[in-house]
Amino acid sequence: MMPVLASDWDDIEAWLKANGTDILIIIGVVVGVRIAWTAFFPKVARAAMMSGAHPPDAEMERRADTIIGVVNYGFTFFLIIVASVMVMTEFGVDVTALVAGLGITGLALAMGSQQFVKDAINGIFLLAEDQYRTGDVVTIAETTGTVEQITLRRTVLRDADGVVHSVPNGSIAVVSNHTRDYAVVNIQARIGVNDDVEKAKALLVETGRAAMEDSNLSSLITEEPTVLGVSAVDDGAMTITVTVRTTPTGRWEVERELRERLAAALKNEGFKPSSPPISPGANRGGTP
Repeated sequence: MMPVLASDWDDIEAWLKANGTDILIIIGVVVGVRIAWTAFFPKVARAAMMSGAHPPDAEMERRADTIIGVVNYGFTFFLIIVASVMVMTEFGVDVTALVAGLGITGLALAMGSQQFVKDAINGIFLLAEDQYRTGDVVTIAETTGTVEQITLRRTVLRDADGVVHSVPNGSIAVVSNHTRDYAVVNIQARIGVNDDVEKAKALLVETGRAAMEDSNLSSLITEEPTVLGVSAVDDGAMTITVTVRTTPTGRWEVERELRERLAAALKNEGFKPSSPPISPGANRGGTP
């Protein structure tokens, strides 16, 4: 190992005097930017995300932490790259070839990972906009199921048959959330064309109110059932639509129970279509 000569130390000292200040400034600016970013970005980002939550809760807090962590990591990595290039320039390193090489490498990586990047970016927006949560029933990418997991890259659904579907976030263009805020159940009741419509409507209203007063359904029905009137006349029958607003997850139980009650009430009072029952698979409203 060759000893460091006095002249070498003189050269190092001279270089530090000439360039040391610039390096310290670069490091100081990078550190200052990082501190300012850490102080302000999480607060601003969290406030923006929580303002759109339905409603803000612990799950939305976890989503905000995930997104803020990812963005902070990416920004810190960017600062390190920029600072490294600037410091190498101060040391006299020709970074042109290095930047060109990194550009080619980055292009190759980008082409190979563009789907991953698309999934991650779309995942950030899905989380930030609170379009759906764990436990919601949604339709995405032509798949309907209960959301079991949400990450930056994918959403995991379990359908009514218990099948698990893993949907890349980048393939999600439209989200249909069946359990957000409230649900509306529409039931079609069929009576004969010669039946008394007003009597049938009164019977349906009475049955709907009785269902709302039932202790098993009262917590699921948020508004009194409404009879909209005759919505169709065909095949010797009239269709009367009954609508009721329910809690987001109570729609299916209310629909099943109310359909059974309406059918029983109409049957007991002698209301029935004059034509044969509609064959299975026909695209028409059947007996409730």
